[in-house]
Amino acid sequence: MKRSERHHLKQNALAAGLADLQYRLETHRREIVIWVLLVTVGLMAAGGYVSYRRTQSAQGADLLADALNTATAPVIPPAPPPDPMNPNATPPAAAFQPGSFTSEGRRTEAALAKFILAADAYPDNPAGITARYHAATLLAVLGRRDEAATQYQQVVDSAGEHIYGQMASLGLAETQLHAGKVDVAIEMFQRELNRPASNVPVDGVLMHLARAYLLAGRTEAAEENFARIVDEFPESIYGPIAQAELDKLQEIDAG
Repeated sequence: MKRSERHHLKQNALAAGLADLQYRLETHRREIVIWVLLVTVGLMAAGGYVSYRRTQSAQGADLLADALNTATAPVIPPAPPPDPMNPNATPPAAAFQPGSFTSEGRRTEAALAKFILAADAYPDNPAGITARYHAATLLAVLGRRDEAATQYQQVVDSAGEHIYGQMASLGLAETQLHAGKVDVAIEMFQRELNRPASNVPVDGVLMHLARAYLLAGRTEAAEENFARIVDEFPESIYGPIAQAELDKLQEIDAG
C-alpha cells in the first residue's frame, strides 16, 4: 500500500471517528448536559463544604482562644479602702487593668461561660471539643461535679480514642470517685490503664488508681500501684508522692 493511500485511510478513519462522536453528542445531548450539571454541582458542593468547614474551624478556634485568654487573665484584688481613722489617708490608686479580674472565682465563672459558648456552638469541631473538656474541668474545680460529669461524657462521646476523649474518661472517673462511687471509678481507671495505645501518661493513671484503692480500703492494691510508679517511672512527677504514700502504708503494715 502506498504512503498516500495509508494517509488517506487515516484521514478517513479520523473523519469517521469525529462524525461518530458528533452523532453521539447530538443523540445524547440531554443526558450529557445533565451529567455535566451534576458533576459541576457536586464540585461546587464539595468546595462549599470544605470552605464551610474551614470557616467553622476558624470561628471555633477564635472562641476557644478567647476562652483560654480569659482563663489565664491576671487576677488583681481590689486595693483596701483608706483607713477611716486617719484623716490624712488618701485612697489607693486604682489597680484594675483591662482584661483582669478581681478574684479567681470571677475569672473562673467568666472563662466557664466562654468555654461553654464555644463548645455548644461547635460541638463536633476540635476547638469545641477542647473547649468542652476545659469547661468540664472548671465545673469540677467549682464543685459542680454532676455538671462536670455531663460535660466529660459529651467529650468522651465526641472525641472517642483521641487524647481529649481519654483525658475526659479520667475526669469522668474522678467525678464518680468524689460522688462516692469508688468501685465504679476503680473500674474506669483500670479500663483506661488497660487501653491499648493510650495517649494518657500511664504514671498519672496509676496515681489515680492507687488513690481510688486507698479510698476503697484496698491497701494492698494501692501499694502495688504506688510501687509501679516508683519502679517503672523513676522520673515521674508523681514519684515522690507515690514513695511517700508507699512508705506510709509499709509503716502501717509493719506496725
